[in-house]
Amino acid sequence: MIGRRELPQEQQEWNQRWGVPYGRDCKDLSIAQRIDDPDPSRFGPFAYQRNNHTRLFEYPWAYFTAAVEPGMRVVDVGGGLGGLQFVLASEGCEVVNVDPEARQVQDWADKRGWTGFPSVGVPLTEQNHKRLNDAFKTDVRLVTDKIQDVDLPKGTFDRAFCLSVIEHVGQEEARDMLRAMHSLLRPGGLVLLTIDLFLDCKPFGVLDHNVWGTNVDVYEMVSGLGFEVAAGDPRELLGFPEWDYERVVSHIPDYLMGYFSALSQAIALRKPA
Repeated sequence: MIGRRELPQEQQEWNQRWGVPYGRDCKDLSIAQRIDDPDPSRFGPFAYQRNNHTRLFEYPWAYFTAAVEPGMRVVDVGGGLGGLQFVLASEGCEVVNVDPEARQVQDWADKRGWTGFPSVGVPLTEQNHKRLNDAFKTDVRLVTDKIQDVDLPKGTFDRAFCLSVIEHVGQEEARDMLRAMHSLLRPGGLVLLTIDLFLDCKPFGVLDHNVWGTNVDVYEMVSGLGFEVAAGDPRELLGFPEWDYERVVSHIPDYLMGYFSALSQAIALRKPA
């Protein structure tokens, strides 16, 4: 399915409660100023990562579709400093954020003999992640490897979230990532995916890719990996046999549009019990 402009009431209320997607009462402050505040929690967990407008749909869709419960083990793939990991942890889930950005940032700093970070932004580092854990009184574990390389016990996770990440990698790496998530899940576990759909890239525009990524063939990405589709409209998922180009184009006024002409596809995949 593709996210709509009009959200269900429960999703609107959830966004308001948690300050999705930009945080609460902080639009005049830089992200660096927010994290340096004496009480960073007052801005809410979604105030510390730059988000596209489509996150208004993505975060609550993923949360409610996942139907998480206290005690569940959750992996957030490419979670960065995003707020969902802290929401889930505050509600009693055991959460692991798997994101190699922290290692890449540190490697970049080490090679240049640089120990600080620009005041204009807040990168994912172990220190910044710990500051948010402390602020929200959570204990999300940060793993700075790619999901394909993590040393986590297989078959022990109930949910895997991967929101607006897949479009930034190639088709084969996307399959490798999903294969790794499948191995981590318990039977019956779910993967929650949102994937940008760029209107300036094929099949809508003329580009093969833009500065943010490419339009992934979702069907090719998920086929043969042992998943069942648990949620999502195949008519609105690029590459599926049911994909309906004319339907998608005709509904563009109804869809939630991102700031860089992107829509958000959403699909939930279940590992069979």
